[in-house]
Amino acid sequence: MLKNQIIKGGGEGMLSFIEVKNAISKELYEVEMNLKNIGEDLKSSSTNEIYNYFFKVPGKYLRPSLIILSAKAIKPDMTIEQRAQLINLCVAVELIHSASLVHDDIIDNDSIRRGQKTLNNIYGRKVAVLAGDAFYAKAFSILLNIPKRAAERVITNVIEQMCIAEIEQAQNQEISKQDYLNIIEGKTAAFMRACCKLGAEIVEAKEEEIIALENYGLNLGMAYQIMDDCKDGDCNAIKNNITVENSKEFAVKADEAIGNLKPTIYKQGLLNLLKYLLEYSNHEIKKA
Repeated sequence: MLKNQIIKGGGEGMLSFIEVKNAISKELYEVEMNLKNIGEDLKSSSTNEIYNYFFKVPGKYLRPSLIILSAKAIKPDMTIEQRAQLINLCVAVELIHSASLVHDDIIDNDSIRRGQKTLNNIYGRKVAVLAGDAFYAKAFSILLNIPKRAAERVITNVIEQMCIAEIEQAQNQEISKQDYLNIIEGKTAAFMRACCKLGAEIVEAKEEEIIALENYGLNLGMAYQIMDDCKDGDCNAIKNNITVENSKEFAVKADEAIGNLKPTIYKQGLLNLLKYLLEYSNHEIKKA
């Protein structure tokens, strides 16, 4: 059982992630191609250059993977219309995540992202801010064309939570353990919860299935961010005695949240994704 593997640690995390990607490879390929096409459609050559540079090195597509796996865990054979909505939602979500990364790099004055220079490093802070804004704008233009308008409301709420969490973190040097948990929920876990929720809603999942996937996404996000903070030696995590064990507690909750979903390769994909994120981060901590 995955729960026992989480508690004990160990396993083949990278293999798990490859298995996840293989299960949804066609959908992820479409997401990647759609993202590239957006760059080609931009009317400004300068904006096109910046866009193509940023997306030249793709990310892990974690959030689109959560959307696709959640949808297919409920309905593996969705309609053509549902599939089209799913891909568009994934593209919008990846644009929003990318916008947040661009702005994070400006705030933190980071010079490298995904092995290449950040936008603010190459083009300056002003252009980088505007590029991030352009990513947000394009994302919302896509969301506006998705028939289920709930996605727009949910994502808007996520962005609000992310901004509030970042402000709280920046404004408060001394925070309690509960403050810390609230902040990482706002800046990371809420987004992952929303991805799972929206994927399930596109295929018209039952209410209990949506809640189960939301709880999975929330606890996955909490576990992931705690692992990431432990890896980076985050001062607030250290001050509040946040450890890898806290991350594993949330991981167990994520595992249990989808226990009643019917067994499919996509449910297993969600479990493998959880396993991969924990093992990859734990490996990085041990290397540090």
